[in-house]
Amino acid sequence: MSRAIAALLLCAAAARAQEGPPKETAIPVPLPAPSGFLLAWKPMVLTVRVDTGVGSHLGSDKFQFLRALGRYTAMAKEGTPFFGRIEVEGGQFETDAQLVGSRGYDFAGRFTAGAATRLFPNLLFVSTLGPIVRYQHGSAVGGAPSIGNFGIMVSVELEYRFSPSLTLMIMGEAAVAPFPFMADKNLGDLSDSSEVRGRIQLAFDVTTTFAVEVGYDFTRWHSSFVSSTIIPANTNGALLLEAREYAATFGLRWKL
Repeated sequence: MSRAIAALLLCAAAARAQEGPPKETAIPVPLPAPSGFLLAWKPMVLTVRVDTGVGSHLGSDKFQFLRALGRYTAMAKEGTPFFGRIEVEGGQFETDAQLVGSRGYDFAGRFTAGAATRLFPNLLFVSTLGPIVRYQHGSAVGGAPSIGNFGIMVSVELEYRFSPSLTLMIMGEAAVAPFPFMADKNLGDLSDSSEVRGRIQLAFDVTTTFAVEVGYDFTRWHSSFVSSTIIPANTNGALLLEAREYAATFGLRWKL
């Protein structure tokens, strides 16, 4: 009897040895995509530069508290590269009245679409193209300008997932916006207008449908004019306006 039991145990051990080690099931890494709707507070420090061709003037830095951002990001399921985004931001836009200051408000809208490619399990590369529009409204203090610009922008973005709940996002964009609208007549004729922006942001996934995002943006708006009469002492009619925005972002994102 004992010999029979020993034989059975040896047969079982041999069969298990032939089966090999237990098979492991791979768990897919979640796609590091910022899909959903983001609503954020975006305070910033604003600096405005004015140049009439005889030397530049830089307005004093001023903190803008009343500013907000809304961003909706849509992305197709993995395997389809479509990536789309709608973004609107704006609010308080004030500087001390030095030659051309602003005590008004502004808003900017970006509407882009493109492709997202998963380079590595934790890394997503996004490139987009689309229209950009901005309007700045200044009150009539010190010749503060009101002007809108419309154009086209391109952007590239990297999304890297450090862990299942932490994602780093780095973005850069550039735009030309040569089409003015609702501009003060004494600004003259717009000869050039452009925008560049860089952003770094962290997203913390609190739940499967909710995330907290914090980040930093730098944006530079640039416009140049000819035949400008907004500054009476400007004899050559040339005018350059530059706004620099140093902004922080504190937001909540719902992953729809």
